[in-house]
Amino acid sequence: MLPVSRRMLLTAAGLAMPALAQAQSARTIRFVVPFAAGGLTDIATRLIAQHMAQTLDQTIVVENRPGGNAIIASEAVARAPKDGLTVLVGGTAGLPLNVMMRRNLPYRLEDFAPVALLFDGPLSLTINAALPPRDIAGFVAFAKASPNPLRYATNGTGSVSQLFGMLMAGAMGIELTDVAYRGNGPSTTDLLAGVIEISVEAPTTTIEHVRTGRLRLLGLSFAERAPLLPEIPTFKEAGYPDLVAGFWTALLCPAGTPPEVIARLNDAANKAMESEVIHQRLASEALRAISGPPDLLSRQMAQDMAQWGRVIREKNITLD
Repeated sequence: MLPVSRRMLLTAAGLAMPALAQAQSARTIRFVVPFAAGGLTDIATRLIAQHMAQTLDQTIVVENRPGGNAIIASEAVARAPKDGLTVLVGGTAGLPLNVMMRRNLPYRLEDFAPVALLFDGPLSLTINAALPPRDIAGFVAFAKASPNPLRYATNGTGSVSQLFGMLMAGAMGIELTDVAYRGNGPSTTDLLAGVIEISVEAPTTTIEHVRTGRLRLLGLSFAERAPLLPEIPTFKEAGYPDLVAGFWTALLCPAGTPPEVIARLNDAANKAMESEVIHQRLASEALRAISGPPDLLSRQMAQDMAQWGRVIREKNITLD
C-alpha cells in the first residue's frame, strides 16, 4: 500500500469541499417573491419561511425578483427543475389575472403545481370623511345622485383594485371612474385631499387615517367580518353577495414536481399557517391565515377565473 502524504490529504480534501458544498446547497429551498424586499408579502413570506424551515429541517432563502407584474419571478419558477427546491410565492395578479389578460404570457396556470394557499385579504370601500355617506346604502344613494362618476384609486389597468371597482359599480348600479396610481402612498394622499373620492384597496393602506377620522371605511369584501375591524360590515351583509372577493398569496412549484414533495411542502406550510405567531401577525394587517390541501388553491384560482374573468371579458381588458 502506498503511503498517503499530507499533501495528498489536503488535495483530496480540497476536491471534496466543492462536492460537499454542492450537496448542502442542493437542500436549500428558494422562495421566489415577485416583489421588492420590505413589502407586506415579503415580510410575511420571510416569517412563514422561517417556520417552514424548522419543520422541514432545511434552509429556505427568500429571493426577491420584482418586475413585469410578477412575470419575471413566475416564469423563472415555471422553468425551474421539478424538485421542490424552487417555489413561487404567487398571487392573484401574477397568476389568474395575468393569464386572462396577456396573450403573450410566457407561462400558463398549467405550468404550476399548487402547494398551499397561505393567506388572503379583503378589499374595502373607503371614502373621504368629508363626504356624507355613513354606510354602504348611503354610499349607493350618494353615487347615484352624483352628477359625475365618483373616482376611485387603482394600481393600474388590470389590477385587482380596478377590477373590483368595476365589479362594485355593476353590482350597485352606479358609475365609477378608475384613476391609476403608482403605489398606495400617492393615492391615499389624493384621497385625503379630495382629489378622488374612493379607495378600494386593502384596508391596511388607509386604516391609520380611518382611525383619526379623516377617512371613513364603509365595507369589506370578506364573506365574514374581519377580526381586526369587527365594526365594519361586509358587502354581503349589505345585500351584495357578488362582492365577496379579495386577493391571496400562495406557494406553487413547477408542474411535474413529485406529489410526495408537494405533500411535504404543503404539510410544512399548514403547520406554519396554524402557528399563533403567524396568525396574529397576519390578523394585525386584516389578513386571514389559511391552511388546507393543495387543491384548495386550485379551487381558488378556478373561482378567480370565473369572477374576474367575467369583468375582464365584459370590459375587454388586455395588457399586451
